[in-house]
Amino acid sequence: MFRFGFNSGAHIQETTACLPAKEIMFCSKELEKLQSSLATEEIKVGDHSICFLPSSLVLNNIVSDSDRDESIVQAETNHSDLTSGSYEGGLKVWECTYDLSEFMLGLGSFLTGKCVLDLGCGSGILGITAYKLGAGTVHFQDYNEGVVKHFTIPNVYLNDPDHLESSNFWAGDWVSFSDTQGKYDVILSSETIYNPANHGKLHDLFKKKLKPDGTIFLAGKAYYFGVGGSMSQFQQVMDNENLFSHHKVWSSDSGVKREILEIKYK
Repeated sequence: MFRFGFNSGAHIQETTACLPAKEIMFCSKELEKLQSSLATEEIKVGDHSICFLPSSLVLNNIVSDSDRDESIVQAETNHSDLTSGSYEGGLKVWECTYDLSEFMLGLGSFLTGKCVLDLGCGSGILGITAYKLGAGTVHFQDYNEGVVKHFTIPNVYLNDPDHLESSNFWAGDWVSFSDTQGKYDVILSSETIYNPANHGKLHDLFKKKLKPDGTIFLAGKAYYFGVGGSMSQFQQVMDNENLFSHHKVWSSDSGVKREILEIKYK
């Protein structure tokens, strides 16, 4: 099984390969089979229920896919939490995803009609929550095509099939995704600052994909033991570039310290 553990030291392998950005399409007929044939897990976000596929089932679907994502299968074989530049842990619903989803409830009508990006989406829970809070359009991006195809898209469908028509789904590296068309009113991102080697990529993506009056909500642990990334390191990157203002809008000292930043252009 996959073993994830930023708290106790993640198992990470390195690779230099980067995936080009690719829009992932969905097959309605295949998705129609989901509601009657699959068990789901569920979380509550305020009064909203969000269902999603169990990671074990998603992994089985990836393994049995004729065009399967070998990077995910290889990570499973090697018992690796992450393989940098190959598999970025998208089958796990990370702790800070729940934090940011709950925080979004306090935004009131802020998301109504907005064009939203769920960056590093994995399960898609942040984007699905945005829809439930009135977002008009949500784009979902994750590094691995297999994650988007077998986890994100089915989860969006299971929560509201109609939302597929107002959604776009992307896989690939942040550098190549940054060069795709479109900017966003709101960017939501959770647990994407764990690798300091990617902080520059993340900052550049924010710069290219955020509308001038847009807002970013970035959730993460204060420090990722065994990996090396931290919120303070990414804040220093932003300070050095002097393009964005940022401030902490939420924090918790329960267990591992976790934070949410609100980021805007200066």
